[in-house]
Amino acid sequence: MRRAALLPGLAPGLLVLALAAPLAAQTLPPTLPPVRTDNIPTACTVPEELRALRHGLPRMKALLAARQPVRILAIGSSSTAGVGASVPAHAYPPRLQAALQRLLPGAEVVVRNDGIGGEVAATTLPRLKRAVEEWQPDVVLWQLGTNDAMTGIGAAVFAGILREGVAFVQARGRDLVLIDPQFLPRLRDPDTYQGFVQSIERVAAEQRVPLMRRYAIMRFWQALPQPVLMLSEDSFHMNDLGYQCLAEVLAGGMARQVAP
Repeated sequence: MRRAALLPGLAPGLLVLALAAPLAAQTLPPTLPPVRTDNIPTACTVPEELRALRHGLPRMKALLAARQPVRILAIGSSSTAGVGASVPAHAYPPRLQAALQRLLPGAEVVVRNDGIGGEVAATTLPRLKRAVEEWQPDVVLWQLGTNDAMTGIGAAVFAGILREGVAFVQARGRDLVLIDPQFLPRLRDPDTYQGFVQSIERVAAEQRVPLMRRYAIMRFWQALPQPVLMLSEDSFHMNDLGYQCLAEVLAGGMARQVAP
């Protein structure tokens, strides 16, 4: 993919600037506190407070306790589809399946990748509803927010779509994990972008929905004294290591919620 290529519908005014530029003053301290690696690459490690999903996965936990299979639907945009990965198998959903099977020995876990690049929440939501009704997953992983923030979707409209999706999944007794936007060091309108991150965090807290804080996690990695490149050649989508780390951190958070 060409460097600096825009996502479909991306507003030119919000073009991501060079990632090599200095981070803002509020960047997290460049220190690495004690962590558990779970046999993952050192580059993927994060503090336990960032790995924690904060709320439980009761359906998944009950199924594993009963030695029943678990079906996980991963839905969202290019971060789910795996744009930037060298091969489809290096997207985060297949890596998540392998990581969960490693962390939960004996568990039968299937992760289905329903990502479509360029989508916003309004176009993902109908697909999410259909997939939940037709495939009947036990857990839904909804990655969202990046494209909405960068294409000028209204914050109130976005929050309404998010709440509708959360209510739909919860009403059907399924577990839900939200995955917030990626961290991008330099944006022309960082306040708007961070507003979407905060909106997702607010809804997750109100509805007691587990949240993978991808923005804070990637910000932590970028702030390390010797950060490892997690983005592909377009300086926007994740590369193979970025997707592996995304999967490993999420798997670690999920495993902590469902382990005996």
